[in-house]
Amino acid sequence: MEKCTRAMNLSEQQKQQIVCNEISANYSTALARLKQRGIIKTPSKPSECQQNKPTTQAAENANNKRSFEPTAEQKKAIQANREKALERLRQRQLNLRDASSNENPSIEHQARPLDKIRPSVRRQDYIEYDFSTMKNSYGGFINSEDAQDGLDAKKAKTLEDWQEEQKNRRMLFEEEMPAFNISSAPRCDECQINIEMDPLMMKVFHLQICKTCVKNHPEKYSLLTKTECKEDYFLTDPELSDEALLDRLDKPNPHSGTFSRMQLFVRCQVEEFAFKKWGGEEGLDKEWQRREEGRSVRREKKYQQKLKEMRLKTRAQEYTTRLKEFKHGKKHVHEYSDAIDGGVNEDGVKVQRRRCLGCGLEAEEIGL
Repeated sequence: MEKCTRAMNLSEQQKQQIVCNEISANYSTALARLKQRGIIKTPSKPSECQQNKPTTQAAENANNKRSFEPTAEQKKAIQANREKALERLRQRQLNLRDASSNENPSIEHQARPLDKIRPSVRRQDYIEYDFSTMKNSYGGFINSEDAQDGLDAKKAKTLEDWQEEQKNRRMLFEEEMPAFNISSAPRCDECQINIEMDPLMMKVFHLQICKTCVKNHPEKYSLLTKTECKEDYFLTDPELSDEALLDRLDKPNPHSGTFSRMQLFVRCQVEEFAFKKWGGEEGLDKEWQRREEGRSVRREKKYQQKLKEMRLKTRAQEYTTRLKEFKHGKKHVHEYSDAIDGGVNEDGVKVQRRRCLGCGLEAEEIGL
């Protein structure tokens, strides 16, 4: 009882000291047992062992150094192995090169689809490509060159049309040499400033007009089709077909290649010829009014003709009806009496009978 009370009164530090003493005693006992068995040998003269320790370590290091010094043959073998390792490393680096580079001469150069597309402008954050060098392959399913062979025959161009188109393009858009003396160069008839003329107006319609004036004055220099010339200025086909009277620009019909070629006329020339034909702008207006009145008269006459035909048709139907009534009498309309029980028919279905009060016609009805 006294021992238990004493153990409870011990402090924590005293408990740790007791544990350490027990561990030291156990370690000393185990060490003594190992020495008795001969597993651990203790030197008889520790001082001498301590004095001779540095000398022994230096001797061992010298012996190890002499034993590991390579001979001439070993040096050659080491050099050969080193060269083989470096060659192997170079081959591995060549095999593991970047896929975008062609540094390995042993592999043949294979062209890739994107080799022809090069960025025109390279920046830090984006790459701008030149889209003029790109072609739309429609995902690889449709070839634009092969698609031209399957076009409709109406839209396909013939060789003559293509040659004519190229000829017109060269004639219109190949500009001439500039004038040596700008002060004496011909100027625009409209603005009297510009010396660069519109090639279309200059070479086709023989008008000395610049592109700016053509754009700013569409009421004078816009192009008209043959149909517009007929409807607006009342010109005839022989007049429009005469090349001595009016200049024209022939182009393939945009609706179909089999249609007749489209002819374009400049408005100022058409107006000038129309004013001469009809006696000025007032004469053209009078001709338009006369044609409108004639068109309204024809429209009214056509309406009256249709009305007369409708009346005649109505009268004919009425006359035919009266003739039938006179010959066969009026058309009889049955007036049936109330339904009465008609018994059962051949199929065993219950029926009802009705009788016309005028002619006595009987009719059977099936009750559903």
